[in-house]
Amino acid sequence: MPHPSPSLAAAVEKIRIADDLLVGRVGGAPNPETATRLYAEAVGQGSGEAAVRLAVIAAKGIACESSWPDALDLLAQAAGLSFVPAQRQLAILSGRRDLAGNQGGEKFWRKVRQDIDLESLLSAPAVETVSSAPAIMVMRGLASPAACRWIITRGRQRLSRATVFDFGTGQWVPDPIRTGLAAPFGVLDTDLVVVLTQERLARATGLMVHQQEAPFLLSYEPGQEYRAHFDFINPAIPAFKSQLELMGQRVATCLTYLNDDYEGGETDFPKIGYRFRGNTGDALLFANVTHGRAPDPSTLHAGRPPVRGTKWALSQWVRDRIQTIV
Repeated sequence: MPHPSPSLAAAVEKIRIADDLLVGRVGGAPNPETATRLYAEAVGQGSGEAAVRLAVIAAKGIACESSWPDALDLLAQAAGLSFVPAQRQLAILSGRRDLAGNQGGEKFWRKVRQDIDLESLLSAPAVETVSSAPAIMVMRGLASPAACRWIITRGRQRLSRATVFDFGTGQWVPDPIRTGLAAPFGVLDTDLVVVLTQERLARATGLMVHQQEAPFLLSYEPGQEYRAHFDFINPAIPAFKSQLELMGQRVATCLTYLNDDYEGGETDFPKIGYRFRGNTGDALLFANVTHGRAPDPSTLHAGRPPVRGTKWALSQWVRDRIQTIV
């Protein structure tokens, strides 16, 4: 196997340092400005991976105004640098199945990017209200089938037992009511296909991307489930006080169903007698609080176990304030 060129080797080290700076592993606080400068230098040294990092930063608007045109330009630049994940993302975002495995050069990928209908890509899906108390809505086609397959592929190698935060010990621990698997899409793991689901959710509902926590890929095999629970943060529990002060209340939850070739696995709201099971790409959005922002006990819900096949979903929690970079 050939060794990377000295410039690419230097770029790899810059990306490592920039990653630490972006999420605050150096000095405690995130430093996106310096991280962005280092990623740009790494792109100049031929790194497609660094260009993808910058694409995510541009799309999410991290320490800058959000710009999807800039994000797609950077993704095309990464594809032109032969970074295969960028090429595959462009194939999905452009809706062109014929691009799989294409090894076109920079000019080719710029043309693919120019042909993307950005207005259509970012258009908000229709929102259908299915319950007013609690507020529950359905969005058909929040994500395309190709995007759903990509999200599963991107996250499945990082799956581990889903956990909850134990405020008594300060550790993430397994929860007996939650037996499925999960993989987070933090800023260092995400890409434009995942961020697009966040942007379309924001445009459909007004729940800003900066209010959204890192989404999670969820996997449930037959018999695995998430028993009845609440998603709001209970202010009556003293251990939750610091989280509420730091991150705010978890006001809404969005579940995007990434496949439909399984049986069972409905999302169940037992207090109101409502169940939902989406087709591939459909999303279920529900408020966790009342109009007065009080925790709403009628939002008790469960992820019922599939009885055949594997259920895949993307879980997105939304807070009532801007979130730190994770």
